[in-house]
Amino acid sequence: MRLFFSVILCSGLMTGVFSVANAQQDKTDLERSTSRATSNQRFELRYKMQSGDILRWTVEQIASTETRMAGHEEKSSLRSRSVHAWTVQSVDSLGNMTFQNQLESATEWQKVGDDDPVSYDSSKNDEIPDVYLPTAEKIGKPIATITISPLGETVNRVELIKTPELGMGSITTPLPDRMLAIGEQWDIPEDMQARRKDKSLKTIKSRMLYTLRNVENGIATISFRRELLTPIEDPWIEMQLQQKMNQGSIHFDIAKGCVVKKIVQWDEQVQGFEGNDSFLRYLGSYTMELATTAATPTNAGNSLTPLVPAIAERSNTYIKPVDGKPIIRK
Repeated sequence: MRLFFSVILCSGLMTGVFSVANAQQDKTDLERSTSRATSNQRFELRYKMQSGDILRWTVEQIASTETRMAGHEEKSSLRSRSVHAWTVQSVDSLGNMTFQNQLESATEWQKVGDDDPVSYDSSKNDEIPDVYLPTAEKIGKPIATITISPLGETVNRVELIKTPELGMGSITTPLPDRMLAIGEQWDIPEDMQARRKDKSLKTIKSRMLYTLRNVENGIATISFRRELLTPIEDPWIEMQLQQKMNQGSIHFDIAKGCVVKKIVQWDEQVQGFEGNDSFLRYLGSYTMELATTAATPTNAGNSLTPLVPAIAERSNTYIKPVDGKPIIRK
């Protein structure tokens, strides 16, 4: 009798093992089948905002710099959280969308060298530090009125408040005028200018290279990186380009026709721009995410601390000049 029960127990266990194995195999087969189907598909990426839409974004920026020059070393860091709103005013017969960009709230913190940290929270009525007066003046006001095409091209832009260029690129992602398969690429040429030490200008040719990496549950994942096409042999010029040498990823909702998340990253260093011992490193990240509600960031005040940016989702195919020569890989 004991042997009989042992055989039944063993048989039951084996049946369970085979059931689990079969379920796992079925899941693997389904994933492979889905992957093959997706890889054979082609996708059309288009912006599709509607008149009256309000797209609210939460933005977090983290950056740190390390500078060494003439025996002196200085480190600085900053962190900010903000909420931006795009109010779509109209959509014309060609599908061009006009929206107004507004900064709704901001919480910022920074520390430079041995100086005390400086912070600002737009939700409080505290005295505003001088360094954050430009930010405070923007709160609740339209910054720009922008018209984009369904391909994300800027058709018209009216600056209502002057905003510095911080290397984040265009406010929207330029999309190709064709359907894409997984792995396909497109690029956008861009000329940049830098000033030599003698004050003359140098034009640097570059491109932003985009790759459709994946489409899952209707969300297209796009990677991007800047590639230099002009050789750079002058560290003084290379230093000026640091904040423009970015890479990252974009998550685009195909059905809704909008970006739901964008991550921009930097990790650049230059040596010898002001003497052989001079050194500058810039490390940063910028995350812009479509909010599900109209909620504003938590009032963090001075709790924003000097964090070293966590550079995540970095591509191991990042390209930058080596010994002054551009390297291009696809």
